[in-house]
Amino acid sequence: MSDRGIAVLLFAGAFLLRAGAALVLPPERALLPDSYEYLAVADNIVAGRGAVLHEKAKAKRPPGYPAFLALFRRAFPGEVRPIQMAQAFLGGVSCVLVFLLGRRLLDRRAAVLGGATCGLYPLLVFTGPAILVEALLTALVLFEVWCLVRAEEGATWGWGAGLAGGLATLVHPGHALFFVSVLAYRRGRFLLPYLTILALAIGAWGWRNSRVLDRFVPLTTQSGYALYEAFGPEATGGTVGHRIRWPDRGTRDEAEYDFHLRREALRGWTPARFARLAIEKQRRFWSVVPHAEEVRSASAVAATLAFVPVLALAIVGLWRWPRGAGWILVPVGYAAALHLVFLGSIRYRLWIEPFLILIAAWGARRLIRSS
Repeated sequence: MSDRGIAVLLFAGAFLLRAGAALVLPPERALLPDSYEYLAVADNIVAGRGAVLHEKAKAKRPPGYPAFLALFRRAFPGEVRPIQMAQAFLGGVSCVLVFLLGRRLLDRRAAVLGGATCGLYPLLVFTGPAILVEALLTALVLFEVWCLVRAEEGATWGWGAGLAGGLATLVHPGHALFFVSVLAYRRGRFLLPYLTILALAIGAWGWRNSRVLDRFVPLTTQSGYALYEAFGPEATGGTVGHRIRWPDRGTRDEAEYDFHLRREALRGWTPARFARLAIEKQRRFWSVVPHAEEVRSASAVAATLAFVPVLALAIVGLWRWPRGAGWILVPVGYAAALHLVFLGSIRYRLWIEPFLILIAAWGARRLIRSS
């Protein structure tokens, strides 16, 4: 079968599975606490009030994912299913990009195995309908890495990489420093267009924030909350925001309170405490079972346990990693480093699962060839 035929089959299979999951699961199961905030910002965009959550949170959520949601909230007010179908489409696109990356950097069999596994992978199918940033973020980062791979042969691909990276950062601000890992891995003529578009995308939102808040905030006023939850006096390495005692806001505005939270988060910082929390964050990040009580259903645990063979085969794949395929490792290393600082959770690993699956596919190919 031709590569095009394989890509079509991978897309169709992944899309149908994710669409089926969305239709089977009750719509309310797709809505988590963060979901309501994203939808609220999207509704404000539709209403012409801009990408704001409310009057006291005008830059808490970056505009990328809410703008995506707003496309469907405008056409289908109050509906969740159309968003889920769009995310199922993105899931299919992600599987095709996994195949394309594997085809170019590994070999055809590893590429097919990686793309098919990505399509069938229970954790991605199970979480696909959730109204969270991961579906969009995953597709954007895969496309960014694909463009970076192609940019080694033609620097003009750097424009596409910069656009995808900029949009990914406006979807999830944790992606903001991904370019540092790119610079550490490879340099070339593609860096000028890549970094230019990346800077323009981030700068445009930062300029908007400076107009709205009268203070320069590059991406979000959520960073203080994230750091306080990760390092504050009640930090455990996992999610504790729902029961944490937040410092008094007083008369501080949004930007001032964000700065106050960041300062308070690091007040009791010591190397020993950082190391202890970092170990716990990594344990949660690489966990094979969910920790949050609200998602520890039998189906969630079963879906998460699918990570066990992926992790085992990925370790095999890394043992003799092929030269020139490091682009697949760059997002994995970046995400792991990021969650030495920020909270560790299986959810925060979802956007690198396709890369891990591709590494595992290479490990499976090695085992098959050696048997």
